[in-house]
Amino acid sequence: MIVVLTLGFLAMAACLALQAMASVVAVRYFAHVESRPLGPTPWRTIFVQFSVLMIVLMFGNIVQITLWALIYRVLGAFDEMQTAWYFSGVTFTSLGYGDVVLKDRMRLLAPLQAANGLMMFGITTAMFFAAVQRAITKWPARRTAG
Repeated sequence: MIVVLTLGFLAMAACLALQAMASVVAVRYFAHVESRPLGPTPWRTIFVQFSVLMIVLMFGNIVQITLWALIYRVLGAFDEMQTAWYFSGVTFTSLGYGDVVLKDRMRLLAPLQAANGLMMFGITTAMFFAAVQRAITKWPARRTAG
């Protein structure tokens, strides 16, 4: 049980590091494009910026889901990677369908992963919301300046 919990907490720490890296990439990208002119169709430019931001942040979450899936495979919880990845995705997003479950002591990993996923999606949401807020507050200034 201690080994499983330790592995779970190590995975959570790795996910936080991955989320921090994705967040830094997203912030740097958004800071870079924010200084550029919006051009003749500002709504399209902002849409593209938000799309890239969303893809970067979601890629970070997908990598984290994959990390958990690899842990499940290494521990022998699932026979195939597709099932491990599916279970990991359902757990990370806290959907928890229940059609695939862990057995024995490994069951302790699922609530750790679900809590981890909630926190990481919270960071993703906060980052995206901050970008939207910034665009909204600057939009009137850009519109009148252009």
